[in-house]
Amino acid sequence: MIEIKNLNKSYGTFEALRGISLSVDKGEIYVLLGSNGAGKTTLIKILTGLITPTSGTALVDGYFARDNKNIRRKFGYMPEHPDLYERLTGEEFLNMMGSLKGVKENILTQRVRKLSKELEIADYLNMEMRSYSKGMKQKILFINAIINDPPNLILDEPTSGLDPRFTQDIKSRIKNLASYKKNILMSTHITSVAEDLADRVGIIEKGKLVQEGTPQELLEKTGTNSLEDVFIEVVNHARKNS
Repeated sequence: MIEIKNLNKSYGTFEALRGISLSVDKGEIYVLLGSNGAGKTTLIKILTGLITPTSGTALVDGYFARDNKNIRRKFGYMPEHPDLYERLTGEEFLNMMGSLKGVKENILTQRVRKLSKELEIADYLNMEMRSYSKGMKQKILFINAIINDPPNLILDEPTSGLDPRFTQDIKSRIKNLASYKKNILMSTHITSVAEDLADRVGIIEKGKLVQEGTPQELLEKTGTNSLEDVFIEVVNHARKNS
């Protein structure tokens, strides 16, 4: 389970996160929807243990990742911006990361082969990742996130840099993972992605969770006809009242 309670993060006088609370249940896709700079990535970096909160808690299966290294094997993380060992080949990177996550060698080899073929990057695995396009790096990062079959997935803008065909493929894979009772928290600023995937949506604006609910609940609350209209109305209202 993923659980966040009264999470705050400040940089001097700037409040990046302001009292955010949410939870992700088993088999649920919870989508954080917000403009660039709204606080989505900050929240995810705290949850994955990359930065510390000013106050509050962000827990995966009851633990804060920064305090418990073992819990990191229980979630797969896909960052928004690829930060890879670019002089490694894709295969070297995936084998290294899979090994660190405790995947047995024979299983790791099978998974790398299968997933790279399905995502059409098998022919590039022996090339250094510095030669990869943004989309190819995104595919490597997605494979890395799921390579150890973790019960929790934390995905920051997972469709960024992908063409429409692979965007649809990644969305289908995320839905399929949820059907196997994975807990999935993902962020996006693209309302159509949220509309296609979300069981629940949390809209973040200026570091604050300003609205939350199922897509249908949000449509009914705002009296609008699409999640894009919901987002515009909620954000505009939040800015007027901030």
